[in-house]
Amino acid sequence: MATIAFEDVRKVYPDGTEAVRDLDLQIGDGEFMVFVGPSGCGKSTALKMVAGLEGISDGTITIGEEVVNELPPKDRDVAMVFQDYALYPHMTVFDNMAFSLKIRKLSKSDIQQRVRDAAEILGIEDLLDRRPKALSGGQRQRVAMGRAIVREPRAFLMDEPLSNLDAKLRVQMRAEIRRIQTNLGVTTIFVTHDQIEAMTMGDRVAVMKKGHLQQVDSPQALYDRPENLFVAGFIGSPAMNLVEAEIDRQEGRLGVRFGSTHLELDPALLDRCPGIERYEGRRVVLGIRPEHIQHERYAGIEPQGRQLRATIDLAESLGSEILVHFDVDSPPVLTEDTRELARDREETDKLEGLVEERVSTFVAKIDPRAHPQLADTIDLAVDTSQLHLFDPDDGSRIE
Repeated sequence: MATIAFEDVRKVYPDGTEAVRDLDLQIGDGEFMVFVGPSGCGKSTALKMVAGLEGISDGTITIGEEVVNELPPKDRDVAMVFQDYALYPHMTVFDNMAFSLKIRKLSKSDIQQRVRDAAEILGIEDLLDRRPKALSGGQRQRVAMGRAIVREPRAFLMDEPLSNLDAKLRVQMRAEIRRIQTNLGVTTIFVTHDQIEAMTMGDRVAVMKKGHLQQVDSPQALYDRPENLFVAGFIGSPAMNLVEAEIDRQEGRLGVRFGSTHLELDPALLDRCPGIERYEGRRVVLGIRPEHIQHERYAGIEPQGRQLRATIDLAESLGSEILVHFDVDSPPVLTEDTRELARDREETDKLEGLVEERVSTFVAKIDPRAHPQLADTIDLAVDTSQLHLFDPDDGSRIE
């Protein structure tokens, strides 16, 4: 096992594209670290620099106590798992898993033992004589994992290994990979575009945007206390509702206004974030998670001062909850961060249309007992102890 460290690491391509900028990150021995972010954010490039598949422009990468900047990939003692499995089609499962061990000239008995042990861990003992074309996608992914496990490397490096699987199988393999990594205790970097994978798998998650590390923390800490507007909008499904707003005061109590809606700020929020008072009379970006907007009847909080009226544009029943979509009469947030989020979701045209109409789209998670119907106008209650507020100029969290 080994720690992995990035120290001021940069990657600049010959055309001047800066893929990774000043990356500083320490990954602990046995830790499962997830890199997540939009396409082109530099997460796969960072992984490939650890593997030695990409050169480093500046900085230092260490594995254990060893600086590996100039070390060939074969000497780094790491194992890669790719999204396309990269299995040899003419070889059996056994031979695919044993290939790297044969290259290293291990004895036949050692090879047999390692392959059998890995196959048992992965539940593929009965597949060892088959060729890849006779396997399902999930089985091929297990073989790719087995090929990494038999090497007993210092670290696993996984580049979107689940992206080719269907939704149900992805969920199963998420749990399987996490179980195997926990049992083996191997330091792991896992790259994904899917923030649900990131949240459910990682000990810690590193969120990247345009080559910059935005925040690294436990999944729950990222969700509860995003450090900036980009992380707030990227982490969470459905995404956090974001809207232009203003901090004001009514009858001596501090609140936040957007469009025709005024919400009184909960004392618990003000205790946690006393810096909000400095923004009185100023613009802010208001963030509200969908689960913190509930039908007034089932909210479990006093609705006075926390009310939001909504006309339902779409209601999606998920059984245990209903996702209610509606518009609010306040412009959407238009910053570099929100543009990047819209590009990632392929919603750039939608964002521009909302800016032109000066409305924002919200989503609320509603108790199914409320039976919301399309075109109904309903009263919602917002848990204002759970609001998120950001500076509109630099996107930083207001503390």
